[in-house]
Amino acid sequence: MARPSKSVNTISKNLTKEERAARLEAEEKLRGDNSKLTPPEYLTATQQEIYLFIIGQLKASNILGNIDTYVLESCVIAIDRMREIEALINNDPKMMLDKDVMRARKDYRDTFFRCCNELSLSPQSRAKIGIINVQKKEQDGDELLKVLRGGKG
Repeated sequence: MARPSKSVNTISKNLTKEERAARLEAEEKLRGDNSKLTPPEYLTATQQEIYLFIIGQLKASNILGNIDTYVLESCVIAIDRMREIEALINNDPKMMLDKDVMRARKDYRDTFFRCCNELSLSPQSRAKIGIINVQKKEQDGDELLKVLRGGKG
């Protein structure tokens, strides 16, 4: 059996209710607790701000767990370093001719894009999560569905 590569919340494949429920349960167990999503002390003040910003933006999606801290740290550092490199280039456009600067820029950008993929930060992933969250709210508010599930209407 192939290993699922994306969260059930970000896939467009049609799953049965049972498949979706089983995947959600497994993902919840694997995601684990999210009570310790705080920026490590060794991050700079700017990096900590970026860290907190990303967590704040993803809070509603509830996709981050404590284990994601390591990917989030890499993402935050990459963002901060990309900004520093861009500031260097903006202050001295000749820096674009410096192979080391441009290689570092590319490496941090590649790291950032990998982290975006891992953390569902791409616009496409966020749109899918948004659609799913709206559908879930609609289902949660549907009185008939509540009654059919055995809840109170």
